[in-house]
Amino acid sequence: MRGLWKKMTAAALCAVTAVSTAACGAGGGSSASAENTYSVWLYSAQDASYYTDYSENPALQYVQSKTWGSEEKAVALEFLVPPSGSEQDNYQTMVASGEYPDVLMGAISDPAPILYENGIIMDLTDYVEEYMPNYTAFLEAHEDFRANVVYEIDGEEKILSITAANEDYPYYFCGPQYRRDWIVKYGTNPETGEAFTGGYTDPEDPDSWEDDVVFPSGGTEPVYISDWEWMFGIFTRAQADLGIEDSYSMSVYYPGFSWSGGLCSSFGGGVPVWYKNTDGEVVFGGDSEQMRAYLECLNTWYANGWLDQEFNERTSDSFYAIDDTSVRQGEVGLWVGSQGQLGGRMDLNDGGYTEGICSYGCAWPINDVYGTEECKYVEPDCVPATSLSGTPYFITTAAEGKDIATLCSFLDYFYSEEGALIRTLGLSGEQAAESGSSLYEEWGLADGAYSVGDDGRYIKSDVLVSDSGNLQIACNLEKLPGITLISSVDNGYADTYEASLASWLKYKNTGFFQGSAVTNNMTNEDAGVCDDIRTRVLDYMTIHAPEMITGATDPFDDGDWNTWSTMLQKYNYQKATEIYQPYADQYTF
Repeated sequence: MRGLWKKMTAAALCAVTAVSTAACGAGGGSSASAENTYSVWLYSAQDASYYTDYSENPALQYVQSKTWGSEEKAVALEFLVPPSGSEQDNYQTMVASGEYPDVLMGAISDPAPILYENGIIMDLTDYVEEYMPNYTAFLEAHEDFRANVVYEIDGEEKILSITAANEDYPYYFCGPQYRRDWIVKYGTNPETGEAFTGGYTDPEDPDSWEDDVVFPSGGTEPVYISDWEWMFGIFTRAQADLGIEDSYSMSVYYPGFSWSGGLCSSFGGGVPVWYKNTDGEVVFGGDSEQMRAYLECLNTWYANGWLDQEFNERTSDSFYAIDDTSVRQGEVGLWVGSQGQLGGRMDLNDGGYTEGICSYGCAWPINDVYGTEECKYVEPDCVPATSLSGTPYFITTAAEGKDIATLCSFLDYFYSEEGALIRTLGLSGEQAAESGSSLYEEWGLADGAYSVGDDGRYIKSDVLVSDSGNLQIACNLEKLPGITLISSVDNGYADTYEASLASWLKYKNTGFFQGSAVTNNMTNEDAGVCDDIRTRVLDYMTIHAPEMITGATDPFDDGDWNTWSTMLQKYNYQKATEIYQPYADQYTF
């Protein structure tokens, strides 16, 4: 195998940096034998600002100074890292060559069952059950995680990966957010008619905003479609007062919908394609009453001037950065944006439309205005969401003959609380000193990466809180499988900031399953049939949904809606529904 890596480097096609790490660092411990030395392919390298070789990672040095398993053996790792931008080519070269590292971080293209059937990865079921009690406990306690790890092959359940896990659902990277400052300045209390008051208590703190805003639904945050429409009226007044030309309140993804959910799911649940409803049935939503209510809503918003009149032309924009220039210039009232846009983080101090901006995150709304009664007052159930499952790590057939039991015992440590803490935050001051590395001391972390609060949660060091995140990665072991602590960590977020992040997780994704264990476990034949039908359905809706929204056709008109429904039915979406059902029965919870 070493010859392969050298050959690829010399060819300058799929160069890989090989970094050997010994298990006899400054922290002590005995050297690992050949059968306990493993090559690990990583998808990406570390930030070279702190060290150039992953072997210099203090947390790695610390754990490699220990011994593992009942026979207390040392473990050594050799990391193989493709240069940035060549990951896909490098992975494909490995597959084509038939020579693999012992441990493979993720599968870029092939699902686990295919890798197993092709003889690339090992069946880990017996090893996990005997040598990984922490991993097994997490599998048993989290059915939604287990569904992404355990596969049925030839009628037997098999564990094919050691998959990174989240202790809890982590915050999502983006979500709907709106200009709270415009609500305060241009809105009035819907009950009393009195002007709102509010502002920053500390001009230097982007999260110090306080106000007395109340929405028509009675709370301090928007809940319903009617709350959003109330905001749109306020945004229109703000834009007129500020002289913002070609203004609109919000935009949508260029097809007029997001097939994975979000706002589409606000009208009785579901998505425009396939999802699992509350009765466990796989349903196609493209010609449903829910989809019609969604299109009626957006048709109304477009006619009122609340919706971006050019949404369908923004084909190159990501769903989380639609017309990003207008958003960052402070011209839009509500948008799907990133964590870095919350609070006052977009105030450019240039006297423009972002001056004094305060952006609050909010949950997707519940419909209370459009469509039939079944489309109203139902919480969204198909929303962009995070997962308990992270990157899978596979032990390949190249490791056959090595001490897999000890390797599994070593990796199982990172599913314990102590190991998860090292993987998430890094080392304590005592552990950092024991590691023999000076990196912690050099970067102001002599006392460790965390402390313990009165509530028992781990408090991230102020040095790491103020860091961009790269130092955190340099100090922890996130590039190995294990648990990432979520609820056990106090990240030092301000209440307003954390409330915005929490709003994006208010509703859970229980319905949208594509891209999950359902599709990962489909046979090639079934996947091919469903992919073909889905492509044709989405092609039709991508062309004709904008027509419904802009008024070229009318979702309120029964004739136009029947034409839409008839065309979708011609693509035989029911065939895909039937294929999906048994997979959804087995691999969803």
